[in-house]
Amino acid sequence: MSRSSARRAQVEPVPAAVAVLALCLAIAAYGSVRAGVLPPADEGAAPAAQVLDDVDDAATPNGSLVVEPDRLSVGPVPAGYEATVRLEAGDRSWTAGATQPAAEASTASRPVPVRVESSAVRPGRLTVVVWQ
Repeated sequence: MSRSSARRAQVEPVPAAVAVLALCLAIAAYGSVRAGVLPPADEGAAPAAQVLDDVDDAATPNGSLVVEPDRLSVGPVPAGYEATVRLEAGDRSWTAGATQPAAEASTASRPVPVRVESSAVRPGRLTVVVWQ
């Protein structure tokens, strides 16, 4: 006697729900243990990501997504911090801000479109270095 193929690979709903619940609990336990193992974010770290956001906003006029090199500036930096901004597009680069010291500094960067001429936009990278 052969069994009906309609009954193959079927799972009862209660054991399936228990298996899904067990999997969810295992993932939650892993996440909470992982969060406890990682070191906390350094409260005193230089705010490079925030300065990068501010510089990007200031260099893109009228809500445009294209960075204008002539609008590049350090902008507002939290008290006690210095910053350098560098914009690179192809073989061209622009810099604004203080000269970076040899000490430790926090860096953040992102790819951005850069207007290199009035009608030419090239891919580039905006980098911010922040230190105390």
